[in-house]
Amino acid sequence: MDNAGRLLIAPVLRQHAGLTKEVMLVGQFNKFELWDETAWYQRVKEDIDAEQSASGALSERLQDLSL
Repeated sequence: MDNAGRLLIAPVLRQHAGLTKEVMLVGQFNKFELWDETAWYQRVKEDIDAEQSASGALSERLQDLSL
């Protein structure tokens, strides 16, 4: 963290994760993920589209979801 309380991520990790200026912090309980904002919204859209096109069956990603 820097003096302003910002989380610093090494350039090589930002590049590997495809992080740009805007990111999403996504998580639950004691874990979180950083996503590029555009990539996150695309993933959400894909999951919603897959759910709507399925005839009551859950997508593979939703089957793996645990609370």
